[in-house]
Amino acid sequence: MLNDWRMYTDASGQDQNHMGWHEVLKEIAQLNGTSRTLVHAAYGDHVDLVVAGGNQGQILVQWKEHEPEARHYVLTADKPAGTMSTLTIEGADVSFPASWCIELEQAIPVLGDLLRTCEKGEPSGLTWISVEM
Repeated sequence: MLNDWRMYTDASGQDQNHMGWHEVLKEIAQLNGTSRTLVHAAYGDHVDLVVAGGNQGQILVQWKEHEPEARHYVLTADKPAGTMSTLTIEGADVSFPASWCIELEQAIPVLGDLLRTCEKGEPSGLTWISVEM
């Protein structure tokens, strides 16, 4: 179990060290699109997880691996191509492809596994896509 995450949330406005995976997951589960819209967690210099949004139960999940080389992924759902959705992140409305905005409830088990293992795995009903930055 990985219990040495660094975490920042817009709700607290502070960096926190030595957080347990379950504490990070609890913060993610509380995203609401208004007072809680961003959780950024990092495990060492190896990986970063950013979960944002929460309005109407929709979130954006980004995963970045730094070793052996930087790779950036977004967790996606099967939604019509070409449609856009808006998420509120730190007070700003930001548009994303609708497939990038997934149900918070559907993401919680996937994120729990990811936070415990630092492995993104192959979640049922969702897909990780590689994004060039």
